[in-house]
Amino acid sequence: MAAKQDAVINELKSKIDKLINLYISSLERNKSLEGELQGLQSELEQVKGENKTLNEKIKTTKVASAISGGNGSYEAKVRINQLVREIDKCIALLNN
Repeated sequence: MAAKQDAVINELKSKIDKLINLYISSLERNKSLEGELQGLQSELEQVKGENKTLNEKIKTTKVASAISGGNGSYEAKVRINQLVREIDKCIALLNN
């Protein structure tokens, strides 16, 4: 009877060791994935910044070509009006 109990105890010990090893490997994998996630999030923020910069360059180029070429003068007027409003808001904030 004692031999049977020892066998059951040894089997439980081996299963517990297996569970502990799986838990440790899961923790390491989780840590690795969190690091990867942070890297991807910073890369995403960088790409968003580049996208914003490129969109501003596109707007500036459209306004410049509209002013110089005469085509798209409506877009140029709209953009100039937007800039004037932004400047007016800044001046108003400075006066307060």
